[in-house]
Amino acid sequence: MGEEMQYYKVFYTDKPLPAGTEPDFSFIMPLNAASRDDALNNAFKLMYGGAVVWKIDGPEGFHLDRAEIESQYRIFKTR
Repeated sequence: MGEEMQYYKVFYTDKPLPAGTEPDFSFIMPLNAASRDDALNNAFKLMYGGAVVWKIDGPEGFHLDRAEIESQYRIFKTR
């Protein structure tokens, strides 16, 4: 059997939650991406459309939380 593909997962919701509220991740379906860059591009597109991206998880323990993603999005928008 071949090597199993590992994906980066972008967890998001298209409806904002009240301040200080964390989503129930068991009800949020992840959007899969093949690479870290694809995951960030997907996250930025979702954010541009008004979605809230809560986290990105990936292979080998890769993790970005909401604050880190929003920080990178602000940098991306200023380019």
